Amino acid sequence: MTNLAAVTDAAFQREYQKLRPLLKAEAHLQKQLSNLDAQVAEVRAGSSVTDGYRVTGTDVLWGSWESATRRQLNMELARIRSQKITAMEELKLAFGKKQAVASLSQRLRKKHQSLQQRALLEQLYF
Repeated sequence: MTNLAAVTDAAFQREYQKLRPLLKAEAHLQKQLSNLDAQVAEVRAGSSVTDGYRVTGTDVLWGSWESATRRQLNMELARIRSQKITAMEELKLAFGKKQAVASLSQRLRKKHQSLQQRALLEQLYF
């Protein structure tokens, strides 16, 4: 039973290690989106000061860049989150197996101890 517990623990750890880079990538993309939001807010706050920005059409170019960048980041974030959901399901399954083996192992240990105590008592009284 100890070997089975080690195997299920290893499977759980493997699934957890698969999830970690996805969580890191998700956080990185969320930070990039947050930075983009900050840039948009900064540009909107300073747009009244920079009239030349509108005259040259740079505002249109920047707006299209911002839109394309946001779209790309959101698509990548959706892809990562989809992978994360799959990885979480696998992690839940591995955790369930690990818990089941641990519970079964504990029950077997208690049963074994009970049988040993019974055998000892039988030796003492018979």
